[in-house]
Amino acid sequence: MATNTPTITTLSCSSATFSASATSGASYTAKASVPYIGGNGIAYAEGTGVTSTGVTGLTATLSAGTLSSGSGTASFAITGTPATAGTASFSIILGGQSCVLDLPVAVSKASVSSLTCTAAPVNGTNGIAYSGNATVTYTGGNGGMYDVSTATSTGVEGLTATLAAGTLANGSGTLVYTISGTPTSSGTATFNLSLGGQSCTVTVTVAASGTATAATDTVVIVYAGTTASVSNAFQDAGVSVAVSGADITVTSTNTTKEIVYALSGTATKGSFKIYSPYKFNITMKGLSLTNSTGPAINSQSSKKATIHVVSGTTNTLVDGATYTTSTEDQKGTFFSEGQLSFMGAGTLNVTGANKHGIVSDDYIYVSETTINVKSAAKDGIHANDYFAMDNGTVTITASGDGIEAEEGYIAINGGTLTVASVGDGIKTSYEGTDATITPYISIKGGILNVSTTGDKGNGIKSEGYTTIATNNPITLAVSGRGSKGIKTSGDFTLTAGTIKITVSGAAYYVTADADIAAPAGINCDKNLAINGGNLTITNTGTGGKGITVDGTATISGGTTTITASGANYTYSSTLTSEAKGFKSDGAFIMNNGELNIAATDDGLKSGTSITVNDGTINVTKSYEGMESIFITINGGISNLTASNDGVNTSYGTVSGGTESNDNSALTVSGGILIATGSDAIDSNGNFTIKGGTVIANGNEDIDVNGNFLITGGVLLGAEPSNNMTKAMGTASTQVGMFIKSSTQVAPTSVIHIEDASGKDLVTFKPKTASAYFHFSNPALAKGAAYKLYIGGSYSGGSFVGNTTGWGIYTGGTYSNSGATLKATSTTSTTSTVNTISF
Repeated sequence: MATNTPTITTLSCSSATFSASATSGASYTAKASVPYIGGNGIAYAEGTGVTSTGVTGLTATLSAGTLSSGSGTASFAITGTPATAGTASFSIILGGQSCVLDLPVAVSKASVSSLTCTAAPVNGTNGIAYSGNATVTYTGGNGGMYDVSTATSTGVEGLTATLAAGTLANGSGTLVYTISGTPTSSGTATFNLSLGGQSCTVTVTVAASGTATAATDTVVIVYAGTTASVSNAFQDAGVSVAVSGADITVTSTNTTKEIVYALSGTATKGSFKIYSPYKFNITMKGLSLTNSTGPAINSQSSKKATIHVVSGTTNTLVDGATYTTSTEDQKGTFFSEGQLSFMGAGTLNVTGANKHGIVSDDYIYVSETTINVKSAAKDGIHANDYFAMDNGTVTITASGDGIEAEEGYIAINGGTLTVASVGDGIKTSYEGTDATITPYISIKGGILNVSTTGDKGNGIKSEGYTTIATNNPITLAVSGRGSKGIKTSGDFTLTAGTIKITVSGAAYYVTADADIAAPAGINCDKNLAINGGNLTITNTGTGGKGITVDGTATISGGTTTITASGANYTYSSTLTSEAKGFKSDGAFIMNNGELNIAATDDGLKSGTSITVNDGTINVTKSYEGMESIFITINGGISNLTASNDGVNTSYGTVSGGTESNDNSALTVSGGILIATGSDAIDSNGNFTIKGGTVIANGNEDIDVNGNFLITGGVLLGAEPSNNMTKAMGTASTQVGMFIKSSTQVAPTSVIHIEDASGKDLVTFKPKTASAYFHFSNPALAKGAAYKLYIGGSYSGGSFVGNTTGWGIYTGGTYSNSGATLKATSTTSTTSTVNTISF
């Protein structure tokens, strides 16, 4: 069953209450209770600290909890020292709603000129309730009153220093803070004490505990080799702890308190299993647990387990390759029937020799922990419902998938995620029919590095949609046969991010599928939209594609660069896979952005239509640069280089095309189209120029089986000799010239046309030696005289469309010095088609 995201309808900061008042310059620890309406009963994790504005020096952090079904109250822990008096404001978020929480900070009536922490408190012991005092002296007291002041410990957590409200002496005096709580680890607990505008620091040394000793709020378990000791503060409150060597089994019937189980020490043959009808916490502080016959940690509770990996500690969980048979689920080293929420800045190392590393039959959430799945026989992290990550560092090495969510989604919002897997790197795998389950993948933040090595392995695979909108880099490297950087069964949307995809596996024939599995950078079964970001795909695999889309592909921003350099793959005469750059079965639409392609086979191909409204398309290498049934150029720059056709429109019903009109169509209404190839432009149907600029240079510059019409725009086409080229159709409404030269114009020379007054109409430098030219320009008129030069020079300016070394010059000056005037021709007074030979 999929778990929904926690949501509310209203968050009421204006009705919030605070457990203590705040005073400027005094250390502060309190709880803010913020009412909400419309809760959906879903659990939520601890939040990320929100720093105060206005009055600075404070941080508010959402405490983990579960929403009520309806109205309720959420708790935010506020700590720090207010820098000034006024209002400390926090922009808080819960359940999709936000508001500004305002904490009044009173003017301190107390001030001192110095504050000195003197006598050190007594030492404490890890896991044992602590009570002690810290003495502070001051000078320059002003006799003012001060409120209660508290400070929580850093380093070793779990302790609080409290100063009761009182009145300063005039001059020098002494203050006593009481320190209480239970240390969560060994080391040094540090308190930053502030009062009257001055501060000092006091520390408590906390020793490690060799055995478990009674604690008032925690079940303490300390492992030692093949044994373990337990201090159970809840033995009379429904918690039973059974010990067999170093195997611990907790059976709880307590349904009123979120009990903490503090695990530490080392066991070479040990485990922790828990049965609980209520949510609970596990604190790991220097835990090393190996169970060769089953999971190291096994939660048979369907309730949420919050896993606190204590800062500064390293913890290790290892299972065995073979488990003892059980009627209960035990699917990995750290197994839970319920939710797992990881917090704390410590490190957790997991080795999964039997199956998965970390697995939940509900969801898994990571807020800040460093998790290293050193190896896993199957998946590194496996969740039934969803996996979400807001921060922290997760590193996975797995023989199966890196992260899999069976019946839900994967959301990466922050942190660093590194995966090296044989199977899929990040995967949502649901293939059922429940409409309430959407197995999507969403990446809104975080640094991702994913590599896969298995056949048909995918860096990111989603059975639903996939969205990427992040300011951080994503690197995907897949090397198995038929593998894909991103495989999505739904839509794919890229809004922001720097995405680098490297594919090196080859295409191969899969007997079970009776088909070829072809490698690809992105394979999208529905619609693809690139709205921004920087996407680079390099596919060196045989028969490999850059991007393949079954539906509509739309590019509206960003920069996309594709290289598909592998050889074409042939299994049989009817089963082949070509190394194409961008292939869309549906329509392809370019609205903005930049698309760069170099491919062994086709550069850009659509089975339906290609429409370019704006942006830039550069195909620097291809067999056919741009191919579809209908191609419409309305704007932008399309610069296409091919060994066969630069542009080809065809229904593709006859191999190699057909000499009759198949009613496919190339239409240019605006923008710039530049094409080179054996046939620069090849339309098996009709070719119409209504506006824009068309520049074509090939063995045949323009090969049209249907109607070739010009009603506007600029055309300059060039080829070496008259092959299949023909003049534009007589139904054209704009005057054009079909120019035939008895000698070729070399690539080092130019052809120049000007009117009788000497006004330049065009200066063209061919890419290859050319003798036949198509030229049309709105400035051409009927019954007017024009001069045609071969040679001369052009200074300044550049080439239209930013071509390199050839094309139509613009922005400079032509000189006919050294040129040959080949013809002075007057256009027809009745026809728009003019054939000029010299």
